[in-house]
Amino acid sequence: MGYSGYSYSALTQAEFYKAEAELIRFGERLAHSPSAKHLQDTLLAIDAIFAIRMSHDMTLPAVSLITAFDLSNWKHRGDAEQGIRTQRPEFRFPDNCLNAALQAIHYMQAIEWASAVSRQDAAITMETVLHLHEILLSGKTGDNRYHGFRSNFLPHKKGSDPTAIPLEVSDLCAFASSEAYSPLGQASIIHWAFERIVPFDTMIDRTGLILAFMPMFRRGLFANGYMAPICWGASIGREYRRKLKDSSRVDRSPGKGEDLREHWAVYNAQNTYLSVVVADSFLAEAEKLSAKWRSQNLRIPAHSALDKLLDLLLGNPGLSTIRAAELIGKSYGTTNEAIRQLARAGIVREVAVDGRERIFVCGQSAAMITDFVESLVKKGDEAESSGVRC
Repeated sequence: MGYSGYSYSALTQAEFYKAEAELIRFGERLAHSPSAKHLQDTLLAIDAIFAIRMSHDMTLPAVSLITAFDLSNWKHRGDAEQGIRTQRPEFRFPDNCLNAALQAIHYMQAIEWASAVSRQDAAITMETVLHLHEILLSGKTGDNRYHGFRSNFLPHKKGSDPTAIPLEVSDLCAFASSEAYSPLGQASIIHWAFERIVPFDTMIDRTGLILAFMPMFRRGLFANGYMAPICWGASIGREYRRKLKDSSRVDRSPGKGEDLREHWAVYNAQNTYLSVVVADSFLAEAEKLSAKWRSQNLRIPAHSALDKLLDLLLGNPGLSTIRAAELIGKSYGTTNEAIRQLARAGIVREVAVDGRERIFVCGQSAAMITDFVESLVKKGDEAESSGVRC
């Protein structure tokens, strides 16, 4: 099946350009923000929270997700289960959301991997899709056996014939490696086509979504691995999204397919634009908190450990001194003294000492992140109940 012969309407293309322009401006703003690099995982965690809400009726605690993701990658070579198990009591997930938390960390790891592969400008192949799906299933420490495409037909003749899936995915990958359409126009076709094929039994939504991001990463959108929380918009109007996907899978006639593809494209473009609005509002909240800290009676030499810690703590509310020193590139002793100054100023508090690891929590940044996510949940719920898109 060819993917390059379709012409979007002028109105849909206008939606693409509007969203793409905002993504480019967003990248430029991040490039001039000293604290932005420390907010990268925070923005990714917010996106992951709403990726989970697309299929689960729950909201994961943001600070717990950030600390578990950091522990997984830093101490346990990507083992998400170990990251969750070794969290301190202050950050642990409630028992009823441990599986969802695991899925969220795997989603974050899959975004990281897709972003890194895209920056290397490697071609997108069938193995790329299989590996991406493996990370979503098992995380970075998966068995790499590539559990493969589904071998059974779906109910009611939805999706592709299982025997046709390898060829259809291969064709889609060739399209994903090209530069047809604008970046968002190309991404939307990839996402739509993946949902029509339904190549896997599980994690279909997230696999197709991240696969669609890859050409956007390759072509300069979501620059430097920054992920605006696009899943917030996608978690609103879940019923509408489900109808779009089901209709695409059931009616595969060319005319109907093109009509649905246009609706899908507008939906994705609007969600992308919303994601930048959300990310900008979060950065604005972080800048307010940073200004508040820096207005206190602290002597903050430029590029000092104290200066760097104030940026770091905006997106990392719970850290050990050892980890903080590594992230800001300063010695343990210098970092420890700077943290002591922040503790005396009431910006952080010590919650534990484990051997040489002193654990500190920044309640103000934790509250900022938590309140921000809760406000998005509330806004999304209100929009969904009223039938109005945000």
